[in-house]
Amino acid sequence: MRKMYYNFELSKVKKFNKSILLTAFFAQIISLYFFTIIGRFDSSESDSILNNYSALSGLASTISMCILVIYGAVIINGLLVKNYTGEDKIRTYSYPNGRSQLFYDKVMAFSVVFNSFQFLGMAAANIVYLIIESLFPILDSHVLALSYLVHFFMINISTAILTVVLIIFAGLAGVHLNSTVATVVTGVVLIAVLGNIVAMAFAIHILVTLISVILIAFISVMLIKFTGLKIEQDEI
Repeated sequence: MRKMYYNFELSKVKKFNKSILLTAFFAQIISLYFFTIIGRFDSSESDSILNNYSALSGLASTISMCILVIYGAVIINGLLVKNYTGEDKIRTYSYPNGRSQLFYDKVMAFSVVFNSFQFLGMAAANIVYLIIESLFPILDSHVLALSYLVHFFMINISTAILTVVLIIFAGLAGVHLNSTVATVVTGVVLIAVLGNIVAMAFAIHILVTLISVILIAFISVMLIKFTGLKIEQDEI
């Protein structure tokens, strides 16, 4: 029975597969070329951050993350948050699978699908960019772009995890505040506060950043568990 409910939630999220993939792809490829073109015509000193592929990857991934957090907040509003606000909450609480378990299934289904297709979209954009930039370089660099493939891959993983975590934080805020508007507002606030920090973190040490992102993900798991327990004990 539990697997049936999870598969049902999964099928609802999978309707957004293509849009998540395309949003991630175009956000990343456009951001990469935007910063590459700026870097190509940057007249500042030769060690400028915009003349470095690893730095460009961090900046572009940060922009993509911001776009995807807002888009993800809209999606999670429709798939999760609205089910725990107003009259929809009463219907959701009447499901026989258990309140908290249904909530966990919804969060897990969203996280798996969004994370997977965001990662694929950004990875495809990165590979296309690195191949084209290696063959027909725009950036005035003496290093082959494809040599940064592993670095791009590490940033891709970090961005995908962090994006979903921020969306989940926004969704949990919406559930606790009983408001779908709060979800989007929280998403905007998070990217406004963390945007520059994330960009700098990607530029400094990607392995440390990845470990930090994983730790933040564990915190989100604890918050999800706490919210599930709150829903289980909620009175209507």
